[in-house]
Amino acid sequence: MTNNRKKITVKNGISFNGKTYSYVLRVPDPDTGKTKPRWISGFATEKQAKLERDKARIALATNSYVTVSGITVGQFLDNWIELHANQLKPTTLSKYRSYLRLYLKPGLGSIKLQELKPSHVQTLYGQLLERPLAPSTVHYAGSILKLALNYAVDVDGLLATNPVNKVATPKGASVTPDLWNKEELNRFLKASSGHRLGFYFRLSAFTGARRGELCALRWSDFDGSLLTISKSRVKAGNEVLELNSTKGGTNGRRTVKVDTDTMELLKAHRKRQIQERMAIGEGWTDTGYVFVREDGLPIDVHTPTHLFRKLSKQAGLAPIRLHDLRHLHATELLRLGIPLHVVAHRLGHRDAMVTATIYAHVTDEQIETASETFALAMNANGQGVR
Repeated sequence: MTNNRKKITVKNGISFNGKTYSYVLRVPDPDTGKTKPRWISGFATEKQAKLERDKARIALATNSYVTVSGITVGQFLDNWIELHANQLKPTTLSKYRSYLRLYLKPGLGSIKLQELKPSHVQTLYGQLLERPLAPSTVHYAGSILKLALNYAVDVDGLLATNPVNKVATPKGASVTPDLWNKEELNRFLKASSGHRLGFYFRLSAFTGARRGELCALRWSDFDGSLLTISKSRVKAGNEVLELNSTKGGTNGRRTVKVDTDTMELLKAHRKRQIQERMAIGEGWTDTGYVFVREDGLPIDVHTPTHLFRKLSKQAGLAPIRLHDLRHLHATELLRLGIPLHVVAHRLGHRDAMVTATIYAHVTDEQIETASETFALAMNANGQGVR
């Protein structure tokens, strides 16, 4: 039987099948080191095929060659997030997936990964800012994209360089929280003291603990006036999780000293909870949590936030975030001259430089008064020289 198929000739790595041009390379196998032919096709002209062939040869010679792939940005991001799902904290994973779904995939998902240009990334940032989104949100989206594409470069070898690195991500202006003063805080704490969860806000303001850390507190975490913070309740999507670690401390665990007055209020809160338990009888579920619903089950992690807004409004106070009670705690401690590393420990910052960066406005005030403070101390001891 005669074979009528026309033989395709290859000249200097270039071939033509009657419709399009192709080029062939001998690419080393990463496992064996032996070279194998790899065909790249679909070029409209011989000139274009030669140009791409030469670029590929240079890349091979300089160890910057990447395997040609038709995978899109969206497909790559889906693969990347699933591959790293077990390595991320549940809240981080949930946030990453949300940003991929809402911002990155709609804007870049259909583009082939190896055709992604810095201009595409720049356009995405502009579109997100026009929606409008806060610059900090766009910055975070860009950070996720940069992290993912670094993996495409360094591990998968799908990109020679990361196009995100060539585009500046938007950064919002640093904003110092407009906190309540001491009188306003006391006014709020007095107004909220009658609520069954009023002690939550006292403990927040007087320990600097995070919302999720307080929601995870159990009575067994108190040993006299020492409070051990080692867990956090968080919401990842529709699921509530309890993490056996916090963001800081030693191995995600820290011990905080609680003042005498707050300990007395803790006892009052405990007494109130026992009375609720007796009133509800068999309808009570003993979970051991410090902050619970009327039936003993743990409160929802968003309950303190909603209640804080409601009670603040009822007290006639300017609205601030619940998280700002933590800021207020740290700010006052620093202004009172408590050492930075002590404040960092109470807040659960592993690195005191994190504390210094967040509360730079306070440390700047201390820098301004440092010389006078030193001079006054020396003069008080009779050491000053005039």
